[in-house]
Amino acid sequence: MRFAIGREGDIIDSFTLNRMQAEQLAPFRCPTCQEVLILKQGVKRRLHFAHIHTCGSAESVPHHQDKWAVSQWLQERGYPVDQEVTIGARRADILTKIDGKSTVIEIQASSLRPEEYVERTSDYKKANLDVIWLASGLDLRMNQSFQPWMRLELSRRHMLMTVNNGSIVRFNGFPISIKYGIGNWEATSSAKTSPFEAYYRFNAMEWTEMIRRKRMAPPYPSPKNRRLIFNRLYPLGLLPALLPTGCYLPLTSLWGIRVHPVDFQTVLYLNRYESPNDSIEWSIEKTCRQFGVTPTSDFSESFHVQWKQLLNACRLSCDVRSWSLPITYEGARHHDTRLFQGFQRLMLQSTNR
Repeated sequence: MRFAIGREGDIIDSFTLNRMQAEQLAPFRCPTCQEVLILKQGVKRRLHFAHIHTCGSAESVPHHQDKWAVSQWLQERGYPVDQEVTIGARRADILTKIDGKSTVIEIQASSLRPEEYVERTSDYKKANLDVIWLASGLDLRMNQSFQPWMRLELSRRHMLMTVNNGSIVRFNGFPISIKYGIGNWEATSSAKTSPFEAYYRFNAMEWTEMIRRKRMAPPYPSPKNRRLIFNRLYPLGLLPALLPTGCYLPLTSLWGIRVHPVDFQTVLYLNRYESPNDSIEWSIEKTCRQFGVTPTSDFSESFHVQWKQLLNACRLSCDVRSWSLPITYEGARHHDTRLFQGFQRLMLQSTNR
């Protein structure tokens, strides 16, 4: 074992340790099970820590470091911490209690199938436990892409947490494609979240720039896009680059579905335009079926509520036929800027009250 907890509570790396330093830092304890460790060095192996009795831990070094950082972050805020807790058929990385609610924290570094994410989350819920999934090993210097399970976490908890240089940071933002999002990684002092957290940091300039790029590069003409979008837009005399601004709303609920957010809103717009008497719930369900996707269990309800709230905030009606249709590209850009700058002002006013 490479890492241990020293006498002062610091994490000790055996690869940078010598025998003289070891005497000053001892005794050592296991970060996982808190049992006493001994320092060993064999003929073929370098200096390392070992259990007197094994705790059965076989975790990678980055996973071990992240679990230690999360445990420290929780304890600094007065939360109790238990590691490697068996719950039914599951083994939780960390078990704590946040606001009186027993909460499991799972630190996920390897790829995870969405079905497994849903199944494991459901198992913890059945045991009356809340669960937070924390991504591990993300390089925040890069233009970060999100795995499907991370999108589900963003949809369920409205944020994604990870460890960066020993600190806990979280992402709040909006999906702009199947993989990527616009938002910021920010250091956090709380595990609490709000469905409106991302909107309080909404950047109108950044969002309208994204729309500009999207208008200049409309949907790739795949057979599905031709059938669902192109073949229905042209009879309306509308080009993909001249879609109404209402097709570009920043909807965090769209993390919960594996469809490009603009494509989904465009097809929903066309469904509402062609069948205005349909209920909104059916239009959303119909759009999901047309894309051949199975959304999360609460997607339709959360999307419906959020869509109507944003339409109201942007002073748009649920009757999409009343939406302004751009005639020129410059007119579309002007309407985008005006609408989203107004939306940003509304968000700033709400936070200053």
